[in-house]
Amino acid sequence: MAQPPPDRKPGNLRLRILSALVFAPPVFAVIHVGSPWFDAVVVIAGLLMSWEWARMCCDGEYALPGWLLTVGIAGAAAATMAGTPLLGIAVVAIVAIILVLVGRMAGGGMAGYLAFGVVLIGIFTVSFLWIRDFPDSGKELTIWLVLAVWFTDTGGYFFGRAVGGAKLAPRISPNKTWAGLGGGILLASIWSGFWLTADRDTDVIFKVAAGAIVAIVAQFGDLAVSAVKRKFGVKDTSGLIPGHGGILDRLDGMLMTAPWVAFAILSSDRGWI
Repeated sequence: MAQPPPDRKPGNLRLRILSALVFAPPVFAVIHVGSPWFDAVVVIAGLLMSWEWARMCCDGEYALPGWLLTVGIAGAAAATMAGTPLLGIAVVAIVAIILVLVGRMAGGGMAGYLAFGVVLIGIFTVSFLWIRDFPDSGKELTIWLVLAVWFTDTGGYFFGRAVGGAKLAPRISPNKTWAGLGGGILLASIWSGFWLTADRDTDVIFKVAAGAIVAIVAQFGDLAVSAVKRKFGVKDTSGLIPGHGGILDRLDGMLMTAPWVAFAILSSDRGWI
């Protein structure tokens, strides 16, 4: 097992802020415009994450397993954009099984991790595309979700550094603290209560709770990616975003929250907005 990589130093905060300021306007522009520009950005992000994941699990190489992973993400996205998200999920499941079989034939212990990657990234891609296309409120839901995760990250960073204290998962991510998680939950809950209830007759407590749950689920996504990075001795999944690392490093908190929100919408009789 590779040695755990050192955590990113806090000295690049200025670079992180600058990168966020550069990328935020086009991201929210495509969310506002919607299809086809939003779809294109999500698909590109999914394909880049598949490239990062494959290289992470295969010692920096992008061979047959990487191509299979990418094809799975592309197929899932294509099915979703064609109006058949369930087919997209089926594609993800089939490719995950193929990756396990290919990985076992090739030897090595990366088969399960590759399958986990296509499931994590593929279902995120399907869910995120479906949420934005949700009738009447897709744009508002997408903005809410993206900023809820962003507030979770921001709260985690600043509360964690300011308060410190007990570590959340020291073997996976030594810099994360319970105080940081609490700060992320607090900011995400405030944002959720504000955005989802603005000019709407809705249950404020329910909306605040939704923000808190998003923050917790986002933390699970963050820790899942961190655990895989530590397994393979990787610090950043790539260097595509200065100060942040790769697309996976930036979107890890979204990987589980988008599927959770999609599931909540499908299973809720009351609606979200």
